[in-house]
Amino acid sequence: MAANGSDGAFDCQDIIKGFDALFTDDNHLLIVIHNNPDPDAIAAASALKFLVEQRYRAEASITYGGGIGRAENRVMAKKLKIKMKQLARIKISKYDRIAFIDTQPGAANHSLPPGRDVHIIIDHHPRRRDTRANVVVIRPEIGATASILTQILRSCGLELTSVLATALSYAISSETQNMKREASRVDLDAYLWVYMKSNMRALGEIIHPKLHHSHFETLLKALHNALLFRNLICLHLGEIPQPEIVSEMADYFLRRERIGAVFATGRFKDSLIVSLRSANAKYNAGKLIKRIVNNTITVGGHDQVAGGFVPIIKMRKEEVAQLEEKLSASFARSMGYETFEWKKMMEEKKDDGGGKTVEQKNEQKKSTPPAGPPAAGPAGTSR
Repeated sequence: MAANGSDGAFDCQDIIKGFDALFTDDNHLLIVIHNNPDPDAIAAASALKFLVEQRYRAEASITYGGGIGRAENRVMAKKLKIKMKQLARIKISKYDRIAFIDTQPGAANHSLPPGRDVHIIIDHHPRRRDTRANVVVIRPEIGATASILTQILRSCGLELTSVLATALSYAISSETQNMKREASRVDLDAYLWVYMKSNMRALGEIIHPKLHHSHFETLLKALHNALLFRNLICLHLGEIPQPEIVSEMADYFLRRERIGAVFATGRFKDSLIVSLRSANAKYNAGKLIKRIVNNTITVGGHDQVAGGFVPIIKMRKEEVAQLEEKLSASFARSMGYETFEWKKMMEEKKDDGGGKTVEQKNEQKKSTPPAGPPAAGPAGTSR
């Protein structure tokens, strides 16, 4: 059974019937989410766990690989007491049902070994060719997997706890950047429903967490290393404390005025973490990042958000630096620039001594009309 459709509300009844055929009270469900999980994966998995436990009285566990490094994600898991287990600590044979949430079996961003029967797949990323299960819900036109699970919960008639509502609320808002990025009507409806049931104090603590000193060290490094060419920023962070910081910096630098796309990398263990952000869906970041890294297996994404990793095992530091330089060039070319010259972003903002930057002076010159008598407006006023 598969569900796929347009931007509007989708029929959950077939999905629920698929669940009904899968579960009894003696089943054990293993919910697999992607490595270094984000709020969308964590909340969506929590929603499925809640559904299975409440509707079928079955047991369910959430598992992931990697770590939870971003401050907001750590506070979310701790404050809301979301129980998850590292896959390395899981005895997989204990489980007779397996679900993939916010990822798919053929993707390279999870740690479950291949060869397992998969029963449920729910994701908002594009469908992979090898994606098969008893229940498959793939909705790439929806901004968050948490929105899909929210609508399924609503159709089941289950009363949400404030803890789960808070997790879903934060997940949907962060994944869609408060409905600004790749949001659909389904996301908005789901968000409004869970927001009213959320714990506002807990939500505020998640959105505004205390930040570790390493965050500011990485930000300083990012400002120093940022390269600028026209409407593009390329950002190589070097060694990083945790993988999520790469996408966090990409999101942050996309906020600079006149920037259309940001490509960021960071070295973490045996991988070069890569992240791409675009201000316009026309770029199709998911396809673009595959072209940049020349890899269709370990990277992927949506219209405005993409990421993944490039293996750098056994590569020397000089070789990784050469790879980063090659990716910078590939990014510019993939954005349509055959000739380009990257410059330090912060060097573009030099004060000329008059209180304004050179860039601001140039903009003023462009916008200042030639000297001459003022033109008369209505009733003798200046235009």
